[in-house]
Amino acid sequence: MGDNIEILDCTLRDGGHVNHAEFGRDNIRKIETALVRSGVDIIELGFLKNGEFSPDQSDYNRIEEAYENISHIKEKQKYSVMIRPDWYDISQLSPRSGEISLIRFAFYLKDIELTKKYVGTVRELGYDFTLNPVNIMSYTDEELDFVLKEANGLKPYAVNIVDTFGSIQAKDMERIYGFYEKNLGMDIRIGLHLHENMSSAFMLMQHFLEIKNPGRMAVIDGSLLGMGRIPGNLPIEMLLDYMNTVRGHDYDLMPVLGIISSVIEPEKRKREWGYHPAYYFTGKYQIHRSYAEYYIDHRKDLSLADMLGIFHLLKCDADKRDFSKARAESYVERYRRELQ
Repeated sequence: MGDNIEILDCTLRDGGHVNHAEFGRDNIRKIETALVRSGVDIIELGFLKNGEFSPDQSDYNRIEEAYENISHIKEKQKYSVMIRPDWYDISQLSPRSGEISLIRFAFYLKDIELTKKYVGTVRELGYDFTLNPVNIMSYTDEELDFVLKEANGLKPYAVNIVDTFGSIQAKDMERIYGFYEKNLGMDIRIGLHLHENMSSAFMLMQHFLEIKNPGRMAVIDGSLLGMGRIPGNLPIEMLLDYMNTVRGHDYDLMPVLGIISSVIEPEKRKREWGYHPAYYFTGKYQIHRSYAEYYIDHRKDLSLADMLGIFHLLKCDADKRDFSKARAESYVERYRRELQ
């Protein structure tokens, strides 16, 4: 770590949206080992979720299951797992007893009180924690001011700018960062988690660093080959190379590139992720990205021009950030009617 910036890899967590977290135990360990050798500062091992545990997945019921995927190479990495409070029974969490020191909470504004309750529990159990408000672009100024003041009182390790629908543009980054800088104490890191709907994550990361208070710590998320909930995330190999070239860090890209070739590229051949025009327009109009996914996967009769026409209608829907198959189909029918 240097330059007041930490890099967090979330391949095993966000990448799990692509393959149902079914990397295979050997591949999970290979990914973790490569990230350690690259010098990535924080490695996110996956989700803590209710459900059945499989050693071939990076979703866990108990934190002890995640410890099995730490190689114990003697480096200085921190380890994290993510919890959505509405997906996990916090009574299953054991006290901190090793390298996993950080719990990241992803939550919707409606779950802020539940999140605060969970924060109290993890603090008592000895963990640091971060707050990741889902889809920060959906917040009004008043809501953003509220949640950040609440966060400031909780004293988290970091509060993330989470671009869930890939909607943030440069002017939005400036506005949102200004709220974070104003409301958060200087001992709280500002984090950044970007999605690639508009193919702008790399540019936005650079803009974030340009406007960032140089005296404040920051945490930037990336993933191997951008693997993440389709269309994907900021590619960590680009992020690491930028940090080396422009900001004087010394991350080792060779382990990262090696594991991309041996593990991540084969995953991408099974289930493609990356730029697609349908996801671009869901990002532009701040529509839930699952509408694009649903139309691409289940409505082969729709052309891209049809999808754009549907999104033009859907963008005015107050519930456009909430996906349902019924709503998706109703907008296909409405679009067809208006074409007649």
